[in-house]
Amino acid sequence: MLIEIEEERCIGCGRCVADCVGTNLLVENGIARVKGRCILCGHCVAICLTAAVSIPSLDMADVEPAAPASETLDAVALLRAIKSRRSVRDYRPRPVGRDELELVLQAGRYTATAKNAQGCRFVVVQDALDEFKGLVWDGIDDLLALPPSDKPRWAKLYKPFSRGRFADEPVDFLFRNAPAVVFVAAERADDAGLAAQNMELVASSLGLGVLYNGYLCRAAEELPAAKAFLEAEDKPLQVCMLLGYPAVSFPRTAPRLPGDFVVK
Repeated sequence: MLIEIEEERCIGCGRCVADCVGTNLLVENGIARVKGRCILCGHCVAICLTAAVSIPSLDMADVEPAAPASETLDAVALLRAIKSRRSVRDYRPRPVGRDELELVLQAGRYTATAKNAQGCRFVVVQDALDEFKGLVWDGIDDLLALPPSDKPRWAKLYKPFSRGRFADEPVDFLFRNAPAVVFVAAERADDAGLAAQNMELVASSLGLGVLYNGYLCRAAEELPAAKAFLEAEDKPLQVCMLLGYPAVSFPRTAPRLPGDFVVK
């Protein structure tokens, strides 16, 4: 059974029944009962006043009291944080700590997914980053060396990037001296994008900077050796983020176009 209900704890209030999106529960003889058809969203666990509901197949040890209203984020402060985020293209030579990485990854793990699929795979490359860089650049250089008729169309975009590595002042436009790279692999791009957004917010709160890198994501997806290294299995790479401690600071927010809002 996917859901377990402790009869001794259940008070038959019906809160879980009313909130169940799959109409999977009912109250019978004053006790909540399971009918079937569960998408494992966990709402029944979250809404139960007496902690009578559990889902053994999920990580119940990680369940904790929800944040009280007094601890919710201030909307004005949160908006200011969103306005203050910048794409970071220069990083300090300092690895990202394991504790910080864990918090960033948990933000992705707890992000909502369509149909509660929870199907995102999060891949962090930091300790083995030099090896991964070699796979990516070797793969790109091999493709660029092919005759024009054999060269994949996407690979041509990387020619100036490859050339930059051998300039008088070399610049790696793909990795930009970031100490870590994070990939989100998922069947749905929206699932990965939502997870990445939450991960960036947590990263920012930890003093970390992020650059969404579509070029590196495309290369890693298309190059077999790089894709195999990431162990994303058969899931497509949807998001790539460079991650690290910024070497630059921004004392002001940046301007934007006037908002294109429609409110009815």
